[in-house]
Amino acid sequence: MAEEQTPKPETETSTPSSENRWLALWRRLQQNRIVSYAGIGLVVVVVGWLAYRQYLASQNEECLREMRFAEAFFRQDSFEKAIKGTATAMGFEQLVEEYGRTEAGNLCRLYLGIAYLKTGKFEEARAALEAYDVPGSYMGGVATAALAGAYAELQEYKKAAKLYEKAATIHNNSQTSPVFLLQAGLSYELAQEWEKAAAVYREILKKYPLAGEASTAQKHLSRVETAHAH
Repeated sequence: MAEEQTPKPETETSTPSSENRWLALWRRLQQNRIVSYAGIGLVVVVVGWLAYRQYLASQNEECLREMRFAEAFFRQDSFEKAIKGTATAMGFEQLVEEYGRTEAGNLCRLYLGIAYLKTGKFEEARAALEAYDVPGSYMGGVATAALAGAYAELQEYKKAAKLYEKAATIHNNSQTSPVFLLQAGLSYELAQEWEKAAAVYREILKKYPLAGEASTAQKHLSRVETAHAH
């Protein structure tokens, strides 16, 4: 865009003082116009953001209403119906497509990824679970472990092991963390990373000695140390 030039006063008889006043007025007008445009832009952004938030809130409520049917299929182990839906109810695939930007839509991704795992669709499971926005809570640990399971099924054992370890730390507790760590150890063994497997088993014994997985970890540790002693 061509640079806007400061116009000259139209009268040829203007004095230097009147010309200076005219130029000062013009510059003030230009400055106010820029400020006005900036103000209008800010208002548009704020109003647009508020409208978008309101839209997302309504979409989230709508998704929560619609997903109850797919959730029911999921609880009944009818995973294909949970994924695809029926003639009268949306499945998780459609729910993610239509409401994926909402919190409820994000939860649908987790359901969808696990349903894919349950039906042997491991590539689809990985894609859905990687797109899931993982929270730093118990649900985040479960989601990360599910993604690890998808990688394990695809025989990417080292990646699976690292994700299982991550899942154990997202929501550190004595119930799920030793379970995820045990899976990490087994995945490292499948990747032939014997030292890392042994380290994970030792971690279980040190951090969670009263967990049910501790005795299993001890057996695996003894086996790894005996079979791969240097």
